[in-house]
Amino acid sequence: MKVLIWQTAFLGDVVLTTPLIKTLKKNFKDILIGFVGRPFIRDLFKDFNIELIPFSKGFIESFKIREKIKSYDIVISPHRSARTALILFFSGIKERIGFDKSELPFLYTETVKHRWETHEVDRNLELLKPLGIREFVRETELKISEEDYEETLKKFNLEEKGYVVLSPFSNFRLKEWSIENWATLINKMSVPVVITGTREDLQKSKFLETLVKKRFINLTGKTSLRELMALLRGAKIVVANDSSPVHIANAFGVPAITIYTATSPVYGFYPLIGKYVKNPAPCSPCSPNPKRCKKGTEECLNIPTPEIVFSSIEDFL
Repeated sequence: MKVLIWQTAFLGDVVLTTPLIKTLKKNFKDILIGFVGRPFIRDLFKDFNIELIPFSKGFIESFKIREKIKSYDIVISPHRSARTALILFFSGIKERIGFDKSELPFLYTETVKHRWETHEVDRNLELLKPLGIREFVRETELKISEEDYEETLKKFNLEEKGYVVLSPFSNFRLKEWSIENWATLINKMSVPVVITGTREDLQKSKFLETLVKKRFINLTGKTSLRELMALLRGAKIVVANDSSPVHIANAFGVPAITIYTATSPVYGFYPLIGKYVKNPAPCSPCSPNPKRCKKGTEECLNIPTPEIVFSSIEDFL
């Protein structure tokens, strides 16, 4: 049996699909699993024994990918876009399972009820019930070789479990706790602090440097995805916005703390290992991926206070 998983959303969303892979392998002995996702899946799932089909969402590529996936018997799609529904429909895959809140849900052969107020992992696993599966693996998992792991720690002169990773940035600006709050938090820390982010975050990370009164290790824009995975695996704890480092850390068994601004744990992307700090703003949350403040004040970006967040970190230190 050949089963395809389609999740072309962001990095954290893809990490949270790994229980689908583990559950399918546990329940079916002779199974070939394929995965369609953004090109980063080559690095993220490098050590997984599955077929990787990178997809950049280009217009012409959307037509070509049908040829690459048409041999699959079943497709499981946590992704809910109209483009996804159309591609899967025209691929010719006979059994197509998606959520009832997907765009163009009538293009799926079976739909499963999509519910907020449950973790994304559990929400995704519901998609396997039409296959008769009732025994699920809930834990996320990522893999990295010991050689790659040790080389990364050595490269950045870090000691395993001897540092804390803070990730102040996000693909969505309204998910970002204020830089001033992050600076205050770093100044309170008594253990080595590592800051991570992408090249797009460099300007914000340089501003952070001007506000912090103590030394920290700024690796913003300096790591590959594999190196980021190694850094998060080696951390004592990870503190981040509602973003992928939380889920990558958890996939290596590392506790994480999520600081919520315009989003909320109600959407189901909270840490499986660790805790979260809800936002006290009366208008929070906005949406799972907010693009505009509905009140125009953006007050949620400045709260909760660094003192509240620091007290949550102390529990793990």
